[in-house]
Amino acid sequence: MTVTGPLSGIRVLDLTHVLAGPYATGQLALMGAEVIRIERPENDDFVRTHGGTEAMRAKGLGASFLSQNSGKKSVVLDLKSDTGRAAFLDLAATADIVTENFRPGVTERLGVDYDTLRTRRENIIYASLTGFGPDGPLAGRPAYDHILQGMCGLMAMTGTDESGPMRVGMPIADYVAGQVLVSALLAALLERARHPHTPQRLHVSMLEAMTTLMGTYALNHETTGQLRGLDGNRAFSDSPFSGRFDTLDGQLVITANTPAQATRLCTALARPDLLDAPATEAETTLKSLFLEKTAADWEDVLAEANVPAARILTLSETMAHPQLADSPAWRPMTQPEIGKTLRAPALPFRAAWAPRQLAPAPTCGRDTAAILDRLTSQEAPNETA
Repeated sequence: MTVTGPLSGIRVLDLTHVLAGPYATGQLALMGAEVIRIERPENDDFVRTHGGTEAMRAKGLGASFLSQNSGKKSVVLDLKSDTGRAAFLDLAATADIVTENFRPGVTERLGVDYDTLRTRRENIIYASLTGFGPDGPLAGRPAYDHILQGMCGLMAMTGTDESGPMRVGMPIADYVAGQVLVSALLAALLERARHPHTPQRLHVSMLEAMTTLMGTYALNHETTGQLRGLDGNRAFSDSPFSGRFDTLDGQLVITANTPAQATRLCTALARPDLLDAPATEAETTLKSLFLEKTAADWEDVLAEANVPAARILTLSETMAHPQLADSPAWRPMTQPEIGKTLRAPALPFRAAWAPRQLAPAPTCGRDTAAILDRLTSQEAPNETA
């Protein structure tokens, strides 16, 4: 499959594993970069055997892995061995970007750290993604999404008094940090265009990524001393006309944040008096009113009234929704090892150069011989007849 896109010709060596780093490099691959996963001989990346069918997991092609490794290559190297390290350093001399998500200090012990690599590639872009960054009292601690959700303040405002703090249902900290890494790497490539001979050292902290995402709440606390608590489904706007409501057959989420939206909502319900009612009374009345019709009926009524509202759907229902039927964010990916063509995530934005067909994800070590043999042949002296 011919690779196109704005990053065509950019080579990325990917030492990351699990979710955040591979998600970021997966986005680069979808933009046209050549992404080479450097995998350990023991083939122990957790996501290779996570999700999907037993047959998929047995081949190291679990659903979690397939979702973010389309079009990458896979090379197995033992970085603890002299041979493996030497091969990696030779590859790094041909790379534009190296990404890693080891704990601080590991790359130095392995001899694949930034200071070593910049002697092999003058303008290398070297990016590290860790839980807490390269310094500070927590720098050496391991961190996963659940830990970060607990530490960053997100869990403390998710849930109710009855449930206690709750994690968001998906590993949001991984994907937020991964998207931050994408932004950092794209910015670094622009910086290299201005200063083509300068190496760059990037650090992405999952904790910093998550806390800056919640800057609104942090600045409110800084200026008022108030903290957002366990608000359940209370809207960001604090409007009594926004939230989650039970209906005759399902649930509805409504966002009537502004006075104009609240007016249109109350008019559609034939209850304009609620606009002047105390907040608790308005909320109680709305809960009772929405039980009178189905979620689909209310969705139609409120759409007609130009009030933001939607039924709460499962992911399965969302993927089957007509809105996503022809979405370019989801493209076919044929994975020959499992004999399936899957509808897999592509780029989450629209561009003329975005891929229409996704290349398969690699089995572990699939490209080792081809890439190392090509590297050896490139290093061999040219012979003339």
